[in-house]
Amino acid sequence: MNPGARSIVLTESQAACLVALRLRKEFKTEIAIQAKLDLKKATVALDALKELGLARRGAMSSWHPTRRGRNCRFKATPDRIRRGSALPGPGARRLLDVLDRPMQGNELAERLGITLQRVRQLLVKLHAQGLVKFGDSERILEAVTRTNDKTILLSRDESRVLSAIPDAYATNATKIRLAVLLPEKSVQQILDRFVARHFVVAQDGLADRTIYQITAAGLKHPQRHPDARLAHAPRLPVESDRVRAVLSAIRDARSLRIRDLKNALEIPQPSINALMQYLKRKALVQKTSQEQAAPYSLTEKGLDALTEMARRHAA
Repeated sequence: MNPGARSIVLTESQAACLVALRLRKEFKTEIAIQAKLDLKKATVALDALKELGLARRGAMSSWHPTRRGRNCRFKATPDRIRRGSALPGPGARRLLDVLDRPMQGNELAERLGITLQRVRQLLVKLHAQGLVKFGDSERILEAVTRTNDKTILLSRDESRVLSAIPDAYATNATKIRLAVLLPEKSVQQILDRFVARHFVVAQDGLADRTIYQITAAGLKHPQRHPDARLAHAPRLPVESDRVRAVLSAIRDARSLRIRDLKNALEIPQPSINALMQYLKRKALVQKTSQEQAAPYSLTEKGLDALTEMARRHAA
């Protein structure tokens, strides 16, 4: 950019559209949303930018800044205010009356008896007037609500991740990623946001990986789809029926010596010795004292593993 170049004078709407183009917004709707304009005003501004040699039309009705548009300096002057332009029209007022909670565009179209295209036009205008907000600015029909609605709207990917988290058990980021088919980094960033918003809680998993449990707030969110594909439960550190029987016996008795386990479950002495050492290394059991023949009790991790094993066995 030439520091001595003379600044171009644009209207505020033209300047806002040029900024949107520089931010790689390509299509009229997303440009209008970024610039906080209605579609009609965005169209006029884009045509003016084209005449000034600052923007060009591409394939599939896309818009792009020219080289001059990317690099020029500009000053913005206020737009001429059209009478009544700050007020919603009859169609927009009807939409606001219906929009008593977060909704999708197809639901609005059905309730108002209008096309999705008309819903899109009205939503862009209401957004320009500061009266509605979107969960995903690139997919405005996914979720929309009034600006004063306190509901935290989710993007399309966030909605998919929240819908994949089951209510019956906790699971990890890998299983969620496989359910929603999104990059691992994106899923982890979304889960971190959900923890901050109290939609999920993060816990230490049985296999030394963080697992996520959905909260009541997450379950009640209007963008969680109950019919979505759920993430599978993570693999347990132990899974055999013999291990489940040993852990169950210790839990029921609160603590047991190895010889009592051997007799109760009819497991040979070498096998029960090896199994208890294995469970001890997995931190599922622990001795109740330092004595060599002290009984074993379940650790908290062992009790959690047994509870999950029982849930899966019952399912």
